[in-house]
Amino acid sequence: MLLQLVFEDQWSIPVLMDDRLQEALGMQRERACREECDLMFAERISTCFANSLEECLDTDLQLPTDSQVKYAMDIARELGVSLPADALRFRGAAHEYIHRFEDAFRASRERRRRSAHRFGK
Repeated sequence: MLLQLVFEDQWSIPVLMDDRLQEALGMQRERACREECDLMFAERISTCFANSLEECLDTDLQLPTDSQVKYAMDIARELGVSLPADALRFRGAAHEYIHRFEDAFRASRERRRRSAHRFGK
């Protein structure tokens, strides 16, 4: 049995499986068909592949971390600068955005902290 990933009919990747995995996949498919759950099984495979493919991407193309998203949003709010959509989609773009504005963000927060301290807030 050959399993292949096909991307927009332009290129394909054979998925290497040992005999045990091939057998187990065949058994799972038969079970899903017998229980009329083959659509649910296909959706489960799709989700698992998508999650696994995310991990195969170069780090800069992966999703930004939750911490990066929060920090980038804090920067945008504090400095009143726009947050590019790519900074919410790609870890590398989030890193670049944070790096670009981090010094100004910290300085702004420090000014606010000093001002609040000076006025007893």
